[in-house]
Amino acid sequence: MVIDSAASEDRRRRPELPVALPALPSVLAVSALCLGLVVLADALIRHESHPTGDEPFYLRMAAHPGAPHAFPYAYRIAVPWLVHILPFSHVASFTILAWLSIAAAGGALYALIGEFDVRPRLALGLVVGFVLSPILLVVLPRHGQSIDPEATLVMVLGTLFIVRRQRAALAATLLIGVAVKETSLFLIPFAYAVWAERPLDRDALRDTLLVAVLPVVAYAVIRSSVTAVGSQYVSGESGSFLHVRLDVLHRSVSELQLRRLAYTYGVLWLVAPFALRDLPFARRGLVLVGLCVLAMTVTYDSPRIIFLAAPVFYVASAWVLRGRTRLAVLTVTAVLAVDIAYGIYLQVHGVTHGLDTTVNHQIVVR
Repeated sequence: MVIDSAASEDRRRRPELPVALPALPSVLAVSALCLGLVVLADALIRHESHPTGDEPFYLRMAAHPGAPHAFPYAYRIAVPWLVHILPFSHVASFTILAWLSIAAAGGALYALIGEFDVRPRLALGLVVGFVLSPILLVVLPRHGQSIDPEATLVMVLGTLFIVRRQRAALAATLLIGVAVKETSLFLIPFAYAVWAERPLDRDALRDTLLVAVLPVVAYAVIRSSVTAVGSQYVSGESGSFLHVRLDVLHRSVSELQLRRLAYTYGVLWLVAPFALRDLPFARRGLVLVGLCVLAMTVTYDSPRIIFLAAPVFYVASAWVLRGRTRLAVLTVTAVLAVDIAYGIYLQVHGVTHGLDTTVNHQIVVR
């Protein structure tokens, strides 16, 4: 298996903790466990009685995938098209795809963390916290009618292929990813950051360009061939550039958004930064985190954006916790406590009082 220079350096730094890389059967077993947990959570949690948030847009796209649709949702064609062609009801199709995507993302994250010599038990604890995290858990009461699970899977799987420098697999992931959500393109500069051994590395640049060419062309085709309407109603798309950026940032630091940002990663916000000193992958991961922060200036839903950098936060946290059993137990317990508390919140308040207040549903599509 080929490991990028950052991961290789990390292995040389900590030879006292040799851990075998996760084998495919163990990754599949973790994915199966994640699937069971997600299905159980979905069975226990209260569901919304009517679509909210992004759901109406994706439901309309699934019903009429070739028609004009609202900006920017219209460009995110992969999941609605797949729901449209599956031989189930739209609710069942969205739900099944969400279950499978979250479970697959959990398995991919387990494999990714294993690339950095982390003990399986610690990796498994963090993965369980990940698949039940608030950003993914909130999809369940919405009957999976979102693309967040699929977008998260693309980011985690893409990061795994970046670390392993599996260029063909990364290119295929990106090719699908750009049809899921445009933020998949963040993986391209992230790949260069991980692969490069110096600021200008010709080999890394060549590999990055080879990986990027087809996905970029595919995204250009989607943008030029799909009809999207109503951009004037979307936050960050109307008004002067500077005024709009400042307005979005101002709303993003509201009390509600700050609270949602806090529980996006919970205690991992405090743990992950300690990896910056000794873990090259964490430092290079700041490229992905930075891109997510920039994306926050065009959307009010900043927690969902920063969650795209989950592979960096979870790997960095796992690195800090490895070899520190007591701290690892406390951290995983804290992560799971936030997940459970958010699930209780959904049951007793969130579902009945509304889960999303950042989406403008006044976009009219004729």
